[in-house]
Amino acid sequence: MAIKEFFTLFWRTVKDRKVAIIVYCLAVIAFLWMYVALFPAFRDQSATFNEMFKSYPQDFMKAFGVETVNFGSIESYLAMEQFGIIWPLMAGFLMISLAGIMLAGEIEKGTSEILLSRPVSRQQIFWSRYLVGIAVLIVFVFCSVMATIPFAKIYNVDYSLNNFWTMSMACFLFGWAIFSIAFMFSAMFSERSRVYMLTGGLLVLMYVIKIISALKESLENLKYFSFFYYYDANRALVENIIDGKVWVVFISVAVTCTLIGMLVFRKRDVAV
Repeated sequence: MAIKEFFTLFWRTVKDRKVAIIVYCLAVIAFLWMYVALFPAFRDQSATFNEMFKSYPQDFMKAFGVETVNFGSIESYLAMEQFGIIWPLMAGFLMISLAGIMLAGEIEKGTSEILLSRPVSRQQIFWSRYLVGIAVLIVFVFCSVMATIPFAKIYNVDYSLNNFWTMSMACFLFGWAIFSIAFMFSAMFSERSRVYMLTGGLLVLMYVIKIISALKESLENLKYFSFFYYYDANRALVENIIDGKVWVVFISVAVTCTLIGMLVFRKRDVAV
């Protein structure tokens, strides 16, 4: 009975959020389609663009995650155009909004008491919602990264499949850590606005830290406190590498925040 209720909660949550999920996936695919369609023109003028970017201040380029520029490669091009800025923003918005709605949103609307009256434990409620977020993240990552392959075939663009699988894993780790932090806050608070404010504010702070650490040598060590240092699109997509520290940091953050969230949700008062 409990297992049946668990899956009922899981699928109900998926159905309730399906429109938002579809919109985000279509939006990120549209961005990807645009960039891949434009790539042949950039590739044909790659020498000109590469030379132009050489004149940019290196510290400035590094601050925004661009250390190498090569418009002759679809991997390097997408690492800068799609996965350097657009993808982290969209993934962050999606994961934070989902986490905020799933627990804090239920409490805020006053529907949590109805949910808790069902023959299912708080722990099962927590995990059913959490796994929906992970499932959505997997779908979003697959759509936003692997959709490159059919587009590349359409526009006769060479690509390395292994590099895109590596990029998918880097994206998943980044999104997983963000979702786990936001879900922990969702388990702690009764208002979605607090979840959005705290998680969003933390990500903005991390982004600022990354920029400052790149521009000022004396503050270089601050970069280790930023997710955007560990999320390295160039390293994953161009070099086909995810460093060991990336695995350790993102998995540690995700697991720790998830466990804290679960413990808090099991014991907290959910009254509005």
